[in-house]
Amino acid sequence: MDKPTLERAFTRLGQLLRERRVAGEIAVFGGAAIVLGFDFRTATEDVDAVINRGHGEVVKAQEEVGAEMDLPPNWLNEQGTTYLSKQQDFNLFRTYPSEGRFGLRVLLAAPQYVLAMKVLSLRGFGHDVEDVAELAQRLGCTAPEHLLQLVKRYYPDEQVPPEKVIRIRDIVRQLNAPDDSKGSRGPGHSGV
Repeated sequence: MDKPTLERAFTRLGQLLRERRVAGEIAVFGGAAIVLGFDFRTATEDVDAVINRGHGEVVKAQEEVGAEMDLPPNWLNEQGTTYLSKQQDFNLFRTYPSEGRFGLRVLLAAPQYVLAMKVLSLRGFGHDVEDVAELAQRLGCTAPEHLLQLVKRYYPDEQVPPEKVIRIRDIVRQLNAPDDSKGSRGPGHSGV
């Protein structure tokens, strides 16, 4: 789903909630937060979110929106909530379809929070490596220690496994390499 598709889906979801006089609120994180908040990632497979208000009505309405727009059945889901920190950091993104008592409020995870989540859940496939590299560069976290401190800030009880620390160092090394030595493959393609 690209940004315009996400916007249409949230607008329709907000319309359905407004018609039902429901105030729904979701806090979006992961790839969808990156697609909505940045310009380097153009699409996501789903919307990782936690439903803060109007849970049952939001779930029901999102199923209807999915059917109307031919989206995957789990286009909006709470499957990734295991990655949420106790120190949650979300900001208001937008209210759909417009400001008002009823509809859908969408909160986005702060960029630092998304980066900490991505580092902690870093996999060697999918968008994780590119997401970490782009977010780290944009936030000025260009040393492995910066990234590990960010994880500690949001997840003080978590330990980053040694294999992920090696991967983080590799990403940062490629970010800090002179432009001519990065090659055309970028940080997500280290040949590993």
